[in-house]
Amino acid sequence: MKPNRIHYIDNVKVLLTCMVVAHHAGQTYGATGGVWLVNDINKVDFLKSFFFINAAYMMGLYFFISGYFMMFTLERKTVQAFIADRLKRLGIPLLFFCFAIFLPLHYALSNQQVSLIDFFIDLYCNKPPLALGHLWFVASLLVYTFLYLTVNAVTSKLPQYEFRVWYPFVYIIVLAIVTAFARKYYAIDVWRTWLVPVEVSHIPQYVTMFWLGTIFYKQQWLSYLQGAMALVYSAVAIISAIILWMQPAWLPDNVMSEALLEACMCVGISIGLMAAFKKWCNSTHQWIRLLSENAYGIYLFHLLIVIAWQLAFVGVAMNGTLKFALVTILSIASALGLSHLLRRITFIRTII
Repeated sequence: MKPNRIHYIDNVKVLLTCMVVAHHAGQTYGATGGVWLVNDINKVDFLKSFFFINAAYMMGLYFFISGYFMMFTLERKTVQAFIADRLKRLGIPLLFFCFAIFLPLHYALSNQQVSLIDFFIDLYCNKPPLALGHLWFVASLLVYTFLYLTVNAVTSKLPQYEFRVWYPFVYIIVLAIVTAFARKYYAIDVWRTWLVPVEVSHIPQYVTMFWLGTIFYKQQWLSYLQGAMALVYSAVAIISAIILWMQPAWLPDNVMSEALLEACMCVGISIGLMAAFKKWCNSTHQWIRLLSENAYGIYLFHLLIVIAWQLAFVGVAMNGTLKFALVTILSIASALGLSHLLRRITFIRTII
């Protein structure tokens, strides 16, 4: 029987949540390719690499963990109860942030003399990153969940296979090829509304990592993770990152080489983190448990908190690196406090 809590996966989830906050905290101080409401003249050069490395694995691993725990929940609930739970936990925050937060915020900032309905249609269809903000992840997760339930009759019949060391390398090649194909038509940070707002260039990673999470659960492949894997796959990720950073003359300057190195970082960091945390961080304590319980709440509320702290530091005589660090720490603490406070309300606790 599988345990109710898997401490090392909870700890990885906590780390990813903090990294998401840090990623958004850095948007004001780095060379972001996207859209951000706050600009600060104090820029930090290393954040460009920080953003790229985060994009290579962070949300993909988040989708992997979501797919893994989705299977855990499906084993303990009927499909009808599971769907009701997903609609409640994902659908309610999605609708709340879309229509109560992001829509009125952007409408007020736009100064456009059009109806709210027309503005929403334009925002959702033509400015996807603004319509849902960071809730694009929640919307995509909801779509992936229903797609999985649709094809579950096929995947549930897969026989048991032992994990083979070459499986991740096959995945790297496949992911690189599909990602390179996508980026021939859609560059990084180009968003489209395909039912929900999506960054097309990363869809191959997100979809496959979610699907792999379900497979790892069914096949119990996480039991194969060993401490040595943390070193091996971390080395794969580090070497790939160094090659991308140095851009040696022998490296072809095309989307395939970038996609291949990014796929290596995705797999290297993901497996490296999971193996390392299983070996050395497979326990919990009060503060980690508190962060884990509030991870979803922190994710939901952190964006507006980050922006508020960034605004508070605009004009403050301080270098960008220190501002970035302070905004990250203060935003995590503030979002944690808000989530912990709101979760005292019974109804909200059932959602987040």
